[in-house]
Amino acid sequence: MMAIHFVADLNFNGESALHAIPYGFPDSAEMTRRICEVWRARVADDDIVWILGNVGNPVHLGSLPGIKHLVRGPNDPQAWNCLATGRYASVCDMQRLDTAHGTLTLINDPAKALEDDALVLHGHTRYAWSRPGHNCVAAHGLGWGPVSLDMLMRKPAAPRLSRAA
Repeated sequence: MMAIHFVADLNFNGESALHAIPYGFPDSAEMTRRICEVWRARVADDDIVWILGNVGNPVHLGSLPGIKHLVRGPNDPQAWNCLATGRYASVCDMQRLDTAHGTLTLINDPAKALEDDALVLHGHTRYAWSRPGHNCVAAHGLGWGPVSLDMLMRKPAAPRLSRAA
C-alpha cells in the first residue's frame, strides 16, 4: 500500500560540513549516507515523498525510492531548474494536500502559512517557532529520513496536528 512521506532540510551539500558538524557528523558525506540509508529503509518505490525545501545537491535523490515532490525553500533553485533535473514529479512553493487527517499545508517557512492553515508541515526555522497545528519535518528531527503521515500522527506531538474542535 502506497504511503505519503515528508522530509525537509536534507542539505546534501557535497564536501561542506556546515550542516553536518552541528549534528555530530564529521562531514556532509557521512550525513548524506545516513539520510539515504534511513530513506531506503522507510520509503518504497511507489510511495510519495514531499520534500519541504533545502535539498542541497539533488544528485542523491535519483537513487532513492519514491515519487518525489519538492516544495521549494529559499536555498532551492527555481522550479524550472528543479524540474529539468527529472528528479521531481512536481515543484511548487506551497501545497495543500487533502488527507484522511485533514488538509495539510506543506511549506518550507512556517511564518508564510496563512492563519487559516490549521495543519502545517514545514522545514526547520532559525528562529523560535511554535504554533498549534504546525510540525517541523526537518530530517534531523525525524531520525534522519522521511516520515510517513501515519508515523507523524502517532508521534507524541500528533495532537498538535489535530484540528482544534
